[in-house]
Amino acid sequence: MIRILSILLFGSIFLMACHHSEDFFAQEVEPPIWTIDPIDSVTFDNDEGLVSIHTIANANFRGLQNLTDFLDISGSNASYCHPDVLYFPNKFNGYKYWMVFTPYFGAVGTNQNSKKFENPSIVVSNDGLDWINPPGLTNPLINAPFPKESFRENKMDPIQGFWSDVDWIFLNDRFYLYYRGSFITAQSLKSKCVLTNTNFDRLKLDAHRTIVQQTSTDGIEWSNLNIAFTSNPPFTPKNDHVLSPSFIHNGSQFLSYEIELNLGRRNFKGKDPSYVLRRTSNDGINFTGFKESKLVNFLNKPWLRENFANSPWHIQATFVDGYYFLCIAIGDVKRYTSEMLYIAYSKDGLNFKVFPKPLLKNNAYRSAIFPMGVSESLIKMGAMIGNKSGEFRYREFTLSKEKIKNSLVDCPN
Repeated sequence: MIRILSILLFGSIFLMACHHSEDFFAQEVEPPIWTIDPIDSVTFDNDEGLVSIHTIANANFRGLQNLTDFLDISGSNASYCHPDVLYFPNKFNGYKYWMVFTPYFGAVGTNQNSKKFENPSIVVSNDGLDWINPPGLTNPLINAPFPKESFRENKMDPIQGFWSDVDWIFLNDRFYLYYRGSFITAQSLKSKCVLTNTNFDRLKLDAHRTIVQQTSTDGIEWSNLNIAFTSNPPFTPKNDHVLSPSFIHNGSQFLSYEIELNLGRRNFKGKDPSYVLRRTSNDGINFTGFKESKLVNFLNKPWLRENFANSPWHIQATFVDGYYFLCIAIGDVKRYTSEMLYIAYSKDGLNFKVFPKPLLKNNAYRSAIFPMGVSESLIKMGAMIGNKSGEFRYREFTLSKEKIKNSLVDCPN
C-alpha cells in the first residue's frame, strides 16, 4: 500500500510540474491613457512597380545538383516571400539596395515540396525593381536540411525540416541576419554552428522552431550559425510558433519582435488570437526569455472592423530617428494566413498607434518598410510589399515627423 501511495504521489507531483511548466506569462505593459487619434494613413509618393529578382531558387540538399530542384524565379515566375530590405544611399559594395528573402508562393508553390525552396537568399539592386545575386555569392545562403536532419511535425506530413522568416540588421559595418529553422534536429544544427558553449546549451533538445543568426562584413562571406533562441522553455511556451521574428537596434540595444499564437495554454491573459512579443538583448544573440519579454500594446486595431477573427500573423520592425515602426500582415491566424497590411508607429517601442487604413486590403503577406533618408521635418521610407501570389511591389512614402510627434505626446518617452 505504501508503495502504491508513493507511486501515486510521485505521479501527481510529476503531472503538476508538467502543468506548471506551461503556466507562465510574458509581461503585460500598462498602456498610457490615449487621448489623441492616430494620424492619417500612409499615402504612397509613387508606385515604382513590380519587382523581378533574377536568381535561381535551389531546393537541392547540400552537395546535390538535381536539375529538377532548380527553378528560375525571375519575371513571370515570381516566387518571392518574406522580404527585408536595407538601403545604402551611398551604396554598399556597389549597390544601394540589399534584400534578403525566401523563394515561396508563385511558381515554387505552397505544397510540401515547396518548403525545400524556402531558403535564405540575398539579392542587390540600384533601383529597387531589378535584382541580382551580389557578385561572389551563390544563392541560397544555406541549403534545405536533409530528411535525416529533420523530424516529423505530424503523422500526415513527410519528414522534412525547412528554413523561413528571414530578417536582418546592418550595424557598425556588419550584417546580422536572422531566420527560423523548423523541425530540424538539434544534432544537425550543432554541425552548422559556431563551436560555443552557449550554442550547445541551447541545442540539448530538439525544438520545433529555432531562431539562428549569421553575420557578415561584406554580405558575401557568412559566419556559421549561432543560436539566438528556440521554441523550448524558457524562451517560449513549448513548441510555440515563434512567427516572423524581426530585429532592430535602437542605438543602445537589440530588440526583437515576433508573433506568438494564443493556443489556450494559459500563457496569455487576454483572448486575442495572437500577440506581438518584444525581447531585448545587449549583444544580438542572448535575448530575454518568455517571462522577461513584454507584450506590445496597440491603441487601435482597425483590422477588427473587417473581421473580429483578425490578428497579427507576420511582422517586420524598423527603427529610424527615435521612432519605432511595425509593418503588420493581418489575417485570421487560426487559418494560418494573412490578408491585410498595416503600419503602426511608436516612441517607446511598446505602445503603438496604427494608421487606420491598410496599405493593402487583400492578398497581403509579410512585407517590409525601410528608411531611405531623414531631414529635419520628414522621414523618407521605402516599402517592399509582398503578397500571397509570390509578387513583390516596390513603393515609397514620406512621413511628417511633426505629425508623428504630436500624435504621440500622450505616450511615454
